[in-house]
Amino acid sequence: MNRRKFLNRSLYSAMATGGLFSASGMLQVAKAAALQNSGIMGTGYKALVCVFMDGGNDSANMVVPRGASEHAAYAQVRGDLAIPSGDLLPISPANNGGRSWGLHPNLTGLQGLFNNNQAALVSNIGSLAYPIDQIEFNNGSVPIPPNLFSHSDQQSQWQTSVADQASASGWTGRIADLLHNAVNNSNDLSMNISLAGNNILQVGDMINQYHLTNQGSVSLNGTTWGDGPNRLAALQSLLETPQSNLFQQAYSDIFNRSIDLDQVISAGLAGATELNTVFPQQEGYNTLSSQLEMVARMISIQSVVGMNRQVFFCKVGGFDNHDNHLNDHAIGMQNIDGAITAFQAAMAELNMENEVTLFTASDFSRTWVSNGQGSDHGWGASHFVVGGAVNGGDIYGDMPTIEIGSTDTVSDHGRVIPTIAVDEYAATLAQWFGVAPGQVGDVFPNIGRFNSSDLGFMS
Repeated sequence: MNRRKFLNRSLYSAMATGGLFSASGMLQVAKAAALQNSGIMGTGYKALVCVFMDGGNDSANMVVPRGASEHAAYAQVRGDLAIPSGDLLPISPANNGGRSWGLHPNLTGLQGLFNNNQAALVSNIGSLAYPIDQIEFNNGSVPIPPNLFSHSDQQSQWQTSVADQASASGWTGRIADLLHNAVNNSNDLSMNISLAGNNILQVGDMINQYHLTNQGSVSLNGTTWGDGPNRLAALQSLLETPQSNLFQQAYSDIFNRSIDLDQVISAGLAGATELNTVFPQQEGYNTLSSQLEMVARMISIQSVVGMNRQVFFCKVGGFDNHDNHLNDHAIGMQNIDGAITAFQAAMAELNMENEVTLFTASDFSRTWVSNGQGSDHGWGASHFVVGGAVNGGDIYGDMPTIEIGSTDTVSDHGRVIPTIAVDEYAATLAQWFGVAPGQVGDVFPNIGRFNSSDLGFMS
């Protein structure tokens, strides 16, 4: 990798050193409060792993009503997109409200995790400026997020958890601003690591994301073979020369730390015990399976790199199913099922089941009504949360009633009004991760508008 790209990747982590930016008074106060108010700060390891389904996953075909009358209503609304009742994989939520549910036929692994209480579903989440119902939406009496149903806007609102205005930071970025220096032993590696390139989720005011590939960290070109080590030593000698100009000195410091960090990660991964868990082969480049396998390997060396809290971002595409819906969505379901199931098995192998929580996210769900070949952009969606610390085997929140004329939607096409804000979903995860209740408002500025900052799906 050339110098510019190398620094672009590594600058994100270098920003985590705190030394250049630690004068931010408000954040320092918040960090001190976090340390004082939380009993778990600095102890033990925890990781959050985001699996972002790019394009808008059709969650109405991910979890489907199985009761005879409800499935008949679902089939009438969905038409050619409906999954036959007999093909669904039954699940038994602890609190089902008298309703029966099944998963997409390709979610066999997640069915097992759900029924073994290692996974839960959170129903009907979406970006919301305020709680809103059908009447309020139609008469415009309650503000809604700008540019609803747009991919880029909904992705940003999901990842920033600030739905009513543009935000320069994401919610795990703000968590990292709050916790990173307080809980992690390394100031070189960022708390936030992306396996899928740039994202706003992991951008903070001080802490940004470090980019890995599914093969690990990337070294500078020409430094690892032949005369490469000598060239690298010469470069580092130059970088260690004191500079009178502050910017030149900062540049040298960042460059040196980036080189050191690459060497630490590469050596750690090279020395890590090989996982016995087999991740499925999936078609394409940088597949979800390969991303999650690298996440598992990084978690296996968390003590080597000095991390007690980490957030990983993975992304998988193929969910913008305007056409060829049934086939393409089935492939998407198969991919997330195989990758997430293998990842959970790897966490069990590492004895990290209770320390690592995986959660899914997406732009939005899709319209219930078929456009003839697929479905279009919707709103509220259901999502999985997976891990040993999850209060699994249950559905949290109210599943919408899929029927013609439902008051749960805002259009004849079946765009479902979310009943749980992204803020509530994310705040629940954040508190398990270590954000003290008194700091939830620092990370989620709009959380006070909604019913709960803890939905109860984490133990």
